Amino acid sequence: MGTAMEPAPARKLRDYLGAAPAALMWGSAALLPPAAASRLGGWLLGHLGPHQRKHRHVIANLQRVMPDADADTVQRTARDVWRNFGSVLAEYPHLGRIARRNVSLSVPPGVQQLFDARQPIMFLTGHLGNWELLGSYLGRHSQGLIVIYSPRKNAVLERLIQRFRTSIGGEYLTKQQALRQLAGRNLNGKSVGLLPDVRIDSGVPLPLFGAAAPTTVSPPRLAARLGYPLVPVRVKRVGAARFELEFAEPLTADPASTGKQAAVDVMMQYNRLLESWISERPGEWLCTKRRWPRPCQVPDTSAVSAPRLE
Repeated sequence: MGTAMEPAPARKLRDYLGAAPAALMWGSAALLPPAAASRLGGWLLGHLGPHQRKHRHVIANLQRVMPDADADTVQRTARDVWRNFGSVLAEYPHLGRIARRNVSLSVPPGVQQLFDARQPIMFLTGHLGNWELLGSYLGRHSQGLIVIYSPRKNAVLERLIQRFRTSIGGEYLTKQQALRQLAGRNLNGKSVGLLPDVRIDSGVPLPLFGAAAPTTVSPPRLAARLGYPLVPVRVKRVGAARFELEFAEPLTADPASTGKQAAVDVMMQYNRLLESWISERPGEWLCTKRRWPRPCQVPDTSAVSAPRLE
């Protein structure tokens, strides 16, 4: 484990060694057709993932998502989670080709109107299917997309992934960069994408699968600043390296709520939608960190204090 006092050469060596397995997978995957690469990655991580330390978090999260499932079912679903993640990794070298050829759309009327009007949108998605495809597809088929993301601690791995992302278009900002730059800049008609399905310790505890889950309320507040509608979308895996982008109608706050409470209301709607997505396909949700704190309690959201921007 690296520390702030770790010498730079040692940290660099550690990062190179840590990134080596992924780099080897990507080198092999690039030589294969997209579907074959996807299957290979799924097979590899389907076998290796359950032996990783983070497997315990996958199990704990699935137990919350599938409270009535027996232990064997949870374990099988956890293996599906790793298998899907392996496919996601192996699909990186092929994101551009997949976006061009292997994506279908499900678009409700309200969102189609926004597309027809070339209205910039804030998209909310989750770590479902292959979430990386959203940036690839919308970066190619719209007036552009800015994705807000959390960078990896391994600097070498981070550079490799950003090469895949930026080589097929699109712009990526870390959360820290976004807080400093996004709200005050001219976006030139570009949309924005976020993945707010992870735990944010500074967030507001909102219901998710019957328990309090710290949740960011930044997306609706940022969307209000930009004047963007909030559109949920998920990426559904329908085959090896084949996907469907399923858009939902824009989220709007309860007219009775205002200001920061309105942001809480919108994110509660998003959490309910996220519940339905995950429940339908739990093996496609990647959550390798503890999503719920202990102990889990259902929060009272009737008097949520004014949250701050995370």
